[in-house]
Amino acid sequence: MDRAQHSQSVRLSKIKRPGGIFWFDLEPVLQDRDGIWLRGPAGSSWGAPHDSGTLPTHDGPPWVAWWVGDPTDRRLEIDVCLPPERTEAGWRYIDLELDPVLHERDSRVEIEDWDEYEQACRDGWMSVDDAQLAQSTAEDRAEALRRRDEPWQERGWQLFSQQT
Repeated sequence: MDRAQHSQSVRLSKIKRPGGIFWFDLEPVLQDRDGIWLRGPAGSSWGAPHDSGTLPTHDGPPWVAWWVGDPTDRRLEIDVCLPPERTEAGWRYIDLELDPVLHERDSRVEIEDWDEYEQACRDGWMSVDDAQLAQSTAEDRAEALRRRDEPWQERGWQLFSQQT
């Protein structure tokens, strides 16, 4: 395992069709056989076409995961996407709308944003192949959340707690 350097931030750009580019300034934590682990500590910058702010992520095709340390709803969120791509500034991915979420409080798993997915399909922002990838990946990741598959569930929370 190689520890990443925390002082160097990388930009993750999320391309949301047709909403534009959203971005997150994250810190590399670790690169190992499971991929690159990034963290967005409280206060990390993010931006979107309509807003900007600060944040309170493991990447892996075709999804990225976010450990959200919200004290009222601690959760693991997954953005289903086209495989993330390394860029000069960090990483970027094209969002495929569907988001499996595990709510730690009650172990509830749901797939969010079906309305955004249906609109993207209806309005032609997503190809038929991308739509099929989105649905099959969302269902697969929701099942993985229910099974508590590793390495990216408990291990992700362990990494999260070591950084806060």
